[in-house]
Amino acid sequence: MLSSPNSLRRAVAMRMRVALLVIHANSLRDSPAPGPRAPRRAVLGGILTAPQWARAQSPYDAAFAASTKLDADAFYAAHPYRSPGDVLTYIEKCAAPGDASAVLKAFEYFGRKYPMYSIGATKGKILDSAVATAKPKRSVEVGSFLGYSAVRMAAKLPSDGMLACVEGNPEFARTAEGVVARAGLSDRVRFFVGLASDEISNVAKAIGRADLVFLDHCKECYAPDLGRMEAAGLVAKGTVVVADNVVFPGAPGYLDKVAAPAYATVLKPAPYEAVGWETRWKEVDDAMSVSTRL
Repeated sequence: MLSSPNSLRRAVAMRMRVALLVIHANSLRDSPAPGPRAPRRAVLGGILTAPQWARAQSPYDAAFAASTKLDADAFYAAHPYRSPGDVLTYIEKCAAPGDASAVLKAFEYFGRKYPMYSIGATKGKILDSAVATAKPKRSVEVGSFLGYSAVRMAAKLPSDGMLACVEGNPEFARTAEGVVARAGLSDRVRFFVGLASDEISNVAKAIGRADLVFLDHCKECYAPDLGRMEAAGLVAKGTVVVADNVVFPGAPGYLDKVAAPAYATVLKPAPYEAVGWETRWKEVDDAMSVSTRL
């Protein structure tokens, strides 16, 4: 009796499966014991082994990683700090354009090698928390130095937000503008170059009432400049004012200025950001104040 065509096809398919299983079993028996697997990184479209993944890193990531492997002398030789713009040179080597997180990471690492006055990661988190609470659309920074905190603040603004940065030193302001541009945030930041006492009225005209103000300039100027901001309408009911270094080196008269009943103020302890000659090379206790105008 002849089998139907369908029965023949099923029989042939079954024999092929059995043959393939035998071949696979023999190949497993004859193959050498597996060695350690190379680490793999998942990527779109496939799997890269560790050496391939290393080659796939961006040149900025590779440059940053290489710089962190240098000893102190080699780092200083490769990445000198003779002028404020040198920090921007390092950042441009180690952070891709538009990557604010990489800009901050490179800035922080450079600051660990040189005694620089940026608020750093610890105080940066206090500032981040104040920004998250205030949810500002219009912010002011007085004393931008080289742009670290400007990037930190501007990155958290809405796309239509604005940060007005007041910096009295033109060279610092140029570097800060470059750092902000590298982070891809120039559309949210405007620089006012001059003393705060001269620029506060211009800032008030440009942005109106501020939702958040960060003071980090001349410590003796905190109290009188806050008074000028109040008079100009820049600081009004509901404005959050964050001030650095209110314990060390201290801001004369400022904590009295932001006391009740005019303000509700909380002190946030944090170590002083730069261990150096000013602190006799020891870590010194400091604090930031976070005040809300009542």
